[in-house]
Amino acid sequence: MKIVAVSGSLVSGGNVEALMDHALEEYDDKPEVEVTRFDLSGMTVGPCMHCNWCMKKQVPGRYCGVNDDMNEIYPALMEADGVIIASPVHFLRLSGTCANFIDRLRLFVHGNLTRGAMRNKVGGALAVAWFRSAGVELTLVTINNAFQVLTMVIAAPDLGILGGGAFSSLEGAGGTIKGERHLVTEDRLGLASARSVAYRVWELARLMEAGREALEGGTNG
Repeated sequence: MKIVAVSGSLVSGGNVEALMDHALEEYDDKPEVEVTRFDLSGMTVGPCMHCNWCMKKQVPGRYCGVNDDMNEIYPALMEADGVIIASPVHFLRLSGTCANFIDRLRLFVHGNLTRGAMRNKVGGALAVAWFRSAGVELTLVTINNAFQVLTMVIAAPDLGILGGGAFSSLEGAGGTIKGERHLVTEDRLGLASARSVAYRVWELARLMEAGREALEGGTNG
């Protein structure tokens, strides 16, 4: 099983990446899971130019007219069974960096080679906000909306609503601890919701694979 994890924060080693670290620990005892991770803090991902290059000019190995680090991410997404996207909350919504990444997935809707390639893959959403009522839910909804447009299956967690939401201040109230950079690790419910998302991505991807095998067996029979 191949899982792609994308952290949409420009802060290297920050709270979003720390939450992703914790979520991916869910796979430590699942040797069948192969995780490919992309931290956008160390990558160049520009906006979609809506040039429509992908609609007619795609060739194997070149899917987008914009030449940047998305060229590394696209092949992993093509092979993935599940995708986890994490974003910080900026102005009540996902970050511009994460939005650029999602916009660049347009070629999975319109590309002459890649159209429909994300169909029935499983998607899980994570978000980190500084304080309560700052936009965690809207950020998770926006990521889930992208999964819907891509005809993916949304991994609704057992803990949390819409995805894994966590706070990077004490109790989501703006409190800090001197010298502690990763206060998201103090949010026990937030950490649990992130792990729950990762588990559900794995669980649903297994079910989708079993369903495909059953369909193929019925067709062959």
